[in-house]
Formats: sequence, structure tokens, C-alpha cells
Amino acid sequence: METLTLTELSRRTARHWRTLLVGACVGLAAGVAMHVVIPTRFEAVAVVRVDAADPALVDMAAEEALASSRRVSAEALDALGEPQLSIDGLEQAATTRSVDNSRVLHVTYRASTPQTAARGADAVSNAYLAVRSVDVAGTGHRPTSTAEVVDPARTPTAPVGPGGAATTLAGLVLGLLLAVPPAARPTRSPAARAS
Repeated sequence: METLTLTELSRRTARHWRTLLVGACVGLAAGVAMHVVIPTRFEAVAVVRVDAADPALVDMAAEEALASSRRVSAEALDALGEPQLSIDGLEQAATTRSVDNSRVLHVTYRASTPQTAARGADAVSNAYLAVRSVDVAGTGHRPTSTAEVVDPARTPTAPVGPGGAATTLAGLVLGLLLAVPPAARPTRSPAARAS
């Protein structure tokens, strides 16, 4: 295996600058293509608090399961009133998780526009409260816990994930990294060609 000094490596890559240029252009094009192909997504979060006189009576795993249930999704879908959105699409866009060691649920919704993301998170959290109320009323007992939206979803100001500049730069760097090994290959000297 050949050992190269930094000076020799720079000489070789300078001789094959066209290879580096092609690698950079291909990487740049790939980065731009990835930015165009991967859709821009916005994420909004609504915060729901579940409260009880005795906190031990609150089962956050059950609350999280209810908030993620198909019943809540169907209720939220009706509230959104978007004909192109299916219940499966809504369930892929919405996630609910409980915050560790608390009685708080984060209802997150991802969408292609900031306004849709905020409306989706609010629709799912309000649907959860509605389904929860129906369940409590159906038991005929006094509720042991209450739930309320303490922080409605805010319209996001920036998309999640890498932006166009980061994706393009990553493609450029990757293209250069892939072009360096071929550009650093040894060039046969005129004396070697003559023999």
C-alpha cells in the first residue's frame, strides 16, 4: 500500500482537478435533488395536562393510548374536514407521547404547511378531550381526573429537518469526498510510458 505525503496528495489532486470538479457538481446536483424530492414538513405541538386530586389515579400510559386511538383520529378527521386526508394519513401525521414523570401529553402533528400543522395538533388534542368526556359520561360515575389543553399549538415558523442550504452543502461535500480517491491516483510518468 502506497504512503502519500500531504504535498504529494495535493499535487495529484491538482493534476486531476477536473475529476474533483465533476464530483463537486454531481454532489451539488444530488443535494439539490434531495431537497426537491424530500417534502418540507412543519411540526406543531399542543400540550394537554391531565389532572386529578390524587395524582396516583392518573394512568398516563392509558391516556396516551386513548389520545393515539382510532376513535380520536376519526373525531379529529371530522373536525379538520379535509377531504383529501384519510384516517391513515392523519395517524401517520399525528403522534402523542406523555412527558416522563408528569401528567402532560404532547400532541404533535406534521404537515406540509405551518397552518395545517397547527390545526392538526389542535384537532387531535380537542378530539382526545371529546372522546375522553364521552367515555367518562358513559360510566355514570364522577370523573377521577380532568384534562385540558394548556398550550394550544402554535404555528411553526420553520420546517423540521435540514433546510435547502444544509442538504446542498452535504451533497457537495459528499461529491468531493467521493472524487478525491480517483483524483489521487498515481499518474504514470513519461519515462514509465516510454519503457
